[in-house]
Amino acid sequence: MKKKKKKNLIPAVIIALTVLVVAAIVYIIGFHREDTVAVRPLPEIGNPAEEPRAAVKEKPKAKAPVKETVEKKKDVAFSPKPAAKPTQKEKIIVAGIVPPRQPAKEVAIIIDDIGYDMKPVRELLKIDADITFAVLPLIAHSREAARVLHQADREILLHLPMEPLSYPKEKPGSGALFTEMNEEEIAFQLEKNLASVPYAAGVNNHMGSKFMADEDKLESVFKKLKSREMFFIDSRTTPSSKTAGAAKKAHLTVASRKIFLDHERDYDKIYRVLMDVAELPAGNPPVIVIGHPYPETIQAIRDARNVFRKKGVSIVPVSQLIKAKTSEGSS
Repeated sequence: MKKKKKKNLIPAVIIALTVLVVAAIVYIIGFHREDTVAVRPLPEIGNPAEEPRAAVKEKPKAKAPVKETVEKKKDVAFSPKPAAKPTQKEKIIVAGIVPPRQPAKEVAIIIDDIGYDMKPVRELLKIDADITFAVLPLIAHSREAARVLHQADREILLHLPMEPLSYPKEKPGSGALFTEMNEEEIAFQLEKNLASVPYAAGVNNHMGSKFMADEDKLESVFKKLKSREMFFIDSRTTPSSKTAGAAKKAHLTVASRKIFLDHERDYDKIYRVLMDVAELPAGNPPVIVIGHPYPETIQAIRDARNVFRKKGVSIVPVSQLIKAKTSEGSS
């Protein structure tokens, strides 16, 4: 009986072992597959050889759109700000470009009779504007004024005294030119005057209602100025001026005063004239304004300067307005 029982136990043990072995194999195979599935995506990061296989198996169609959507959302979230800025800049640029397409508004302001006193010169230099200074020759502060103005980088003219119709009742002052002078005398006196006003870029007339009406005498002056590469500004003290004809003969660049600033020493009237100047259209002939170193004139220019800036009007040296002019001149 014992032998029969032993024989029956052996097959049972074998079957049990077989079942355990099979179960172990199945478990191992299943575990191995999970590891393989978990590990296989890793080669996509840096192993080019695995990229085709991963592309075939996973085909990340669903993931790619998700990433694109996220990226698009990021673009939507951040792009409006950069997009908005260029739009605003474009508007600013357009607004800024349009006005300069119009002719620039430039005026020249010449202050005559400089040289008697340095105080008005210093007051005028405090104004942030390229005022042109016409200095009388051979008086107390002619040379000093020219030196100070040159150091301040302001344009200087010789304010050349000339014979008026009212002479001798009204005297033009030191260094005056008279119609009775011959060409040599005119040249000599002109040289003497220029020497007393160094750094002068050009000349304008002081008085001269009689001399300016004599074309031959003017031609003598203009030939001398031409040899020095200077220019002439007609102060328009007479409607009979022969500036244009004499300038044509001498091939000299000339221009004429357009506005007289201070016929009356009245601040309000002077300021009003300057406001009218600010409204004048730019172009040819150039806008040349002449005034004097009166306290009322200085204050009016100082106050008008801020209005000029707001209206885009520049005060420039007179030479800047006439540099493109021909020797035919203007009247």
